[in-house]
Formats: sequence, structure tokens, C-alpha cells
Amino acid sequence: MKLIVLGMNKFSLLVIVCCCSFSFSQVKNEKEERIKASEFPENTQNYFGTISKQVKKLKFFKETDGQKLSYEAKFKHKKSLYSIEFNAKGFVEDVEILIKKREISKEILETINDYFKSNYDKKRFFKIQKQYTKPSSISDENFIKTILTNSHNYNAAYEIIAEIKTHKTNQLKEFTFNNQGQFEKSRDIIASSYEYTLY
Repeated sequence: MKLIVLGMNKFSLLVIVCCCSFSFSQVKNEKEERIKASEFPENTQNYFGTISKQVKKLKFFKETDGQKLSYEAKFKHKKSLYSIEFNAKGFVEDVEILIKKREISKEILETINDYFKSNYDKKRFFKIQKQYTKPSSISDENFIKTILTNSHNYNAAYEIIAEIKTHKTNQLKEFTFNNQGQFEKSRDIIASSYEYTLY
């Protein structure tokens, strides 16, 4: 009987640990630090030799959330604000473009709005980005060039930072919707990362 109880205690502990881990993974608490271009991973240096002639306000950043290290380049291209995220080894993960709500097609925006209406009392959008995830079938450099010249070749997800209200509680969250406007995931945003998140 003692063995059974002990086993149950271990199982309960495992469940608690798993739940806690899942909860922490759903929180955005990233820190961003501006760095020099020379501090970016070495294998990315060639990308920006060409890009720097086409874009304005090119800046480099290092990001960490306590577990994951990544790098990000931000710039302005043809009146739009872009960011390219790289993993710790310098390989492209995605390219994001800051957009306005009116730039989302009517059908997709309706699907997104339906999600918020079904799950929250009120919403207020602070930041909307189109997110292009790099496929494995193309090189990093060609992917960046394609997004800058003809992003319509790829389906974009939508990343939205919004303040939502339920039961008199206000909360800032980051939501991801697929290219059809269907909800995929969300995570809370910690106050300390709020300012940089909206940049």
C-alpha cells in the first residue's frame, strides 16, 4: 500500500512539474539589447552587405528570454518596418513586417475578430505583424531577398499584440493566427518586455 501511495505522489509531482513548465512556456518575457553588426553571428555578415544598400535605419539586437538566445535585425524598406529573427547559430527563423489592421483582407480579419468576440469581452490591438517562417527548401539569403522583393510567394501568419478584457480583468497577450486567420496560440506578455515588444 505504501508503494502505491508513493507511486501516486511521484505521479502527482510529475503532473505539477509538467503543468508548471507548460505555463512558463506560454509567457513572453524577452529582453532585448542593441548590439553592433560585428557582434551578430559571423555567418550572417554577408546578408547585410547587400541589404544595407537597399534599406534604412538598419539596427541589430540580441534577445534572450532566460532560456533561448536569438538575434534580430530591424530596418525600414519601402516604407514598411521589417525584422529578421535568427537563432543562436545565425540561421534565419522568420521575417516579420509591421502592418496596419486595414492591410488584412476582409475575410481574414473577420475570422480573427470572431475569435476575439467568442473568447473575450473587449480587445484593443497594439501591434500587428505578418510573419513569414523560412522553409527548409530555400537558403537563408534567398529567403530574405524573396520576402523583400515579392513576399506574396509565401503564406504569412499574423502575430497580434492586444490588450484583452474578461471579467473586468485587463491583460496584454501575444496571439498568433495562421494565413486564414484561424487562432493557433497565445502567450501572456510580462510588463518588463512590454516596451520593446511594441517597438
